[in-house]
Amino acid sequence: MLKNMKIGIKILLVLLVMSLGTLLIISVNSYMQMMGLTKEFQEVNTTLGATASEDSKVALQSQMEENLVKLAEKQAEISNEKLVKLRGIIDNSVGYMENVYANPDLFVGHELPLPYDTVDGVACSKYMLAKDVVDSEEIQAHVRILSNCDYLFGPQLENNTMMDNLYLGTQDGIYYRYSRANSYNPDYDPRQRGWYVAALETEGAVWMDTYTDFYGKLCLTCARKFKGPDGEVRGVLSTDITVQDMLDEIVATKLGNSGYAFVLDEKLEYLAHPDYYKVGFDRNIAGHIEDTDNILTYIKDTESGVIHTKLDGTDSYIAFSTLEETGWKLCICIDVEEIIAPSLATKAEIDGITADAQQMVSSTLSEVMIRFIIFFAMAGIIVIILSFTVAGTITRPIQKLAKNVENIGQGNLDIRMEVESKDEVGELAQTFNQMLEDLQKYITNLSEVTAEKERIGAELDVATNIQASMLPCIFPAFPEHKEFDIFATMNPAKEVGGDFYDFFLVDRNHLALVMADVSGKGVPAALFMVIAKTLLKNRAQLGESPEVVLEKVNNQLCENNEADMFVTVWLGIYELSTGRLTYANAGHECPAVMRANGKYELIQESHDFVVAGFEGMSYTLREITLYQGDKLFLYTDGVPEATNVSEELFGEERMLDALNTCLDKTPEQTLHQVKEIIDDFVGEADPFDDLTMLSFEVKEYIK
Repeated sequence: MLKNMKIGIKILLVLLVMSLGTLLIISVNSYMQMMGLTKEFQEVNTTLGATASEDSKVALQSQMEENLVKLAEKQAEISNEKLVKLRGIIDNSVGYMENVYANPDLFVGHELPLPYDTVDGVACSKYMLAKDVVDSEEIQAHVRILSNCDYLFGPQLENNTMMDNLYLGTQDGIYYRYSRANSYNPDYDPRQRGWYVAALETEGAVWMDTYTDFYGKLCLTCARKFKGPDGEVRGVLSTDITVQDMLDEIVATKLGNSGYAFVLDEKLEYLAHPDYYKVGFDRNIAGHIEDTDNILTYIKDTESGVIHTKLDGTDSYIAFSTLEETGWKLCICIDVEEIIAPSLATKAEIDGITADAQQMVSSTLSEVMIRFIIFFAMAGIIVIILSFTVAGTITRPIQKLAKNVENIGQGNLDIRMEVESKDEVGELAQTFNQMLEDLQKYITNLSEVTAEKERIGAELDVATNIQASMLPCIFPAFPEHKEFDIFATMNPAKEVGGDFYDFFLVDRNHLALVMADVSGKGVPAALFMVIAKTLLKNRAQLGESPEVVLEKVNNQLCENNEADMFVTVWLGIYELSTGRLTYANAGHECPAVMRANGKYELIQESHDFVVAGFEGMSYTLREITLYQGDKLFLYTDGVPEATNVSEELFGEERMLDALNTCLDKTPEQTLHQVKEIIDDFVGEADPFDDLTMLSFEVKEYIK
């Protein structure tokens, strides 16, 4: 039944079914959804208050854990940078010392005072000798070398407030120190100190355990050995660093009301803590936390992280990060109760909001249902009216279009559609009119284009015949000369090409052979080919040698070469009485030669520059001798560069293989067989370049 209905009725039915059906489905689904939503809302209200607090607490805890770890890592990074900078001073100082030892003539040095000869509190250098070291001229010479440290150590100590001093000990028992203090111990031997021994056993700088100095400040020692130019260790350079200020800065870090920071050494003992200086404070963290073994192992074996534990009896989070230089753990602690306090306040607020929302939903649901029924009735009426209107605006233009198409089929191209709207139907009518205009123009132009194409094709056929006739094409070429056999072919990639060959007798004893390739293809290359071929033949027939011919033709072609074209040329003069072949190569492919009873091989030689490239070019004359039975093969780059559908080149190796299948063939048979092998390789691919070949065989010498 639907097949026989008009399009207008079909569109009307589709609009009515889709619109009214959609409204009905939406109405029923909305009512069911609202009823289910009311029930679900009531159930959710009973659990929302209970879960909101827990979710809020978990979220706050998760966020706080992440922030605590980031804060600990950042503070550890800042502190570590300070220690890295100080280690860098030690590394640079060691480099300076090794440079002093390597270049003693560049550092004069001076006398150094003993500690009791200096002013206490004034930064300066001094030295002393270990108890078992006997002072000598050699020792004093070594002391003068060490005195050059003043120029580096003084500025370093002045510009780095954390450094307390810079000092070194040598293998021969000298103890050099740059500091403000002048106290010393006569029994002091640097070689027996822990910092000296540890540095000798370590490559690079080594950090020693912390200690408290005379003034009660926490200090840290960094040491590194230095060597002489012979690679032997000469001593150890060290510095004492006051880290108390850095630790006090870390401890001053605050987070909320209960958060604070502290620092642990590699043994997990406190280096810094807000209560560090209180009487009775236990400096081992094991005495402050619960579940000691698991937590201490985790802190010691992990670079950074966060743990939840009882710290000093309070439920707390501890975030920590490791200082790479010293292995210390920088920790930040905060009470769990302070973190979850906002979640408890959120639960109370949610409970109040939920009760108000539940009451509002119940009253709103009844009002929505009444409004929805009224809306459905009004929408149904509007849809019916719009369906009739829209269906008419679509079908009427289509009917007119169908009638006009029928007229076009009868050959009437002068009719036009009236454009009554700007919608898709109006665009279709406008396109229909444009199609008729284009069709009329196309029919008019088609005959003109066809005639022009036939004219051009005819002219190209004539050009092809003319070009073919300019090349030697009658074979055998010299039937009166039994001394040699020659054959050549040229297959252009287009109607006309830029390759050309030539051979002609200069006199009764000399035969000229030419193989050339003009840049480009088509008509321009063919025209340039005619000029080049004519000039080459005219010069060669004057009896000039190949290199002279190329030099003069090059200058002639350069005079008016506005198209910037060029030609590669191989030109040879064969002497029939001796087999002597003199030739010159202007950027052309290397020829292949086959000796009697041998195989084809390329004559690998360097090329001279192309012809018509630059004026004043010179060319090299070369010479070989061809004996009875020898064969010469000349070609253009269209042979090795023949390309198949896989964009693979034929190449010189395949070319030689093809030639070597023709060892007993005549020149004509050789070229035909090579051409067949190339065609099989290329297959369905379009010709890439002109394909030109020449084969020359020596039969005997002229008598």
